[in-house]
Amino acid sequence: MIHDITRSFTSKLDHWKHRIEQGNPASFSTLDSALTNGNLGYDLKIQIKTHLNGLKAEFIKYFPDIDEKRESWKFVRSPFSCEVADIFADAQEEFLELKFDSTARDNFKELDLQAFWAKYLPVYPRISTQALRVLVMFGSTLVAIKSKYRNKLEVEGDLRCIVWYKTSH
Repeated sequence: MIHDITRSFTSKLDHWKHRIEQGNPASFSTLDSALTNGNLGYDLKIQIKTHLNGLKAEFIKYFPDIDEKRESWKFVRSPFSCEVADIFADAQEEFLELKFDSTARDNFKELDLQAFWAKYLPVYPRISTQALRVLVMFGSTLVAIKSKYRNKLEVEGDLRCIVWYKTSH
């Protein structure tokens, strides 16, 4: 989920920086085609590496504890395959009720994440609130960005979660 996406992106930044250090601008097609002799100058390499380092630093600043949160957020995308130890202490008993709720399991297969967690908020308020906070924070737009629909982002699901969260608190 989010951890996978963020780790992938930061790894790509490192990969791009390594390629630039080697003088290979292939990751940047516009830059690659704009170079007249096909070689990156020293100053341009430094500028690109500085930019990539800054981008990575900003990204990490925006998601400072993404590695620490990875395990505790796993339940959002697969609540029926998580263990109770993966869940924060004050919602573990509620999580166990959800995990063995066969109707919820069937609904999880049929609904998207936002709809599932919003539906079960009245039944499992602690665990659902935590899940919706994660979904509101990151939303489905990251999924849309990685899909074939990346040119037309649709934030209706995110907005629905935000509106729900604001009206319920």
